[in-house]
Amino acid sequence: ATLMLPTDRAEIERALKGLKTWPLIAGFRGKAGDAAGVVEAVEAIARFAMAHAGTLEELDVNPLMVLPPGEGAIAVDALVRLRDQG
Repeated sequence: ATLMLPTDRAEIERALKGLKTWPLIAGFRGKAGDAAGVVEAVEAIARFAMAHAGTLEELDVNPLMVLPPGEGAIAVDALVRLRDQG
């Protein structure tokens, strides 16, 4: 899902719930992921992007590992490219 910044929690939740994989996070066959943790992780990424908007050229988080409920989500790999300010 693509979100335009600035964004808010409701918009993030709406985008995530539109993903084909959301049912796996929300709960499927007795297993679920930490849905709130995923939203919080995306919020943190958006805050980082906004804080570095003047120099951020590229930001990619892939994959974002969703842990069991209450354990959050972890960015397994991330690419962050900032413009040189010199």
